Amino acid sequence: MAFEDDKFDDSTIDTSGTPPESVVTDFRHDQDLPRTTTQPNPSSIPWPGSTFIIRSISDGHVITLLNGEITLAPPGGFGAYRWECVEARGWLGFREHASALFLGHDDQGNIACFGKKHLEWENFSVRMKPDGGYVLLAAHGEKHRDGLWPLGIKKDKQGVVRLVRFKGPLINAMSWGFCKV
Repeated sequence: MAFEDDKFDDSTIDTSGTPPESVVTDFRHDQDLPRTTTQPNPSSIPWPGSTFIIRSISDGHVITLLNGEITLAPPGGFGAYRWECVEARGWLGFREHASALFLGHDDQGNIACFGKKHLEWENFSVRMKPDGGYVLLAAHGEKHRDGLWPLGIKKDKQGVVRLVRFKGPLINAMSWGFCKV
């Protein structure tokens, strides 16, 4: 004689609180077990041969080519915001797909997109920040003699927000995320 409790339980289990993946964030020295978090990595590593959306971690806006100008805009809006990462002479470059133009800077330090080739004005370096995200650095000066300057934003006299390279400490630099597409 079988009891009700002995029957096969075909009820479903609620897994809505179970994350789809875990990411190893560090390794505990006292055990051989990794400590995990349910938070996915918010950024990919910029690497040649991949395409990225480059976003400001502070407000989520993305580097966008709109009407021939570089701006920070909300993702999904007008403009082009997919950047192919390429490499030349050890430097990274970012080429916008539709126009085939490279992200670079003009002689005033404004970030622009007019280069048809990956030359000195289109050279970038990316450095990981300890608190997350990356610093996006633009080469500065003839033959890069004046070093690497981080990208940031400034308002011009007309109130237009511009993406620029500026001389300043890395600790104060803007944090960027690279979302691989």
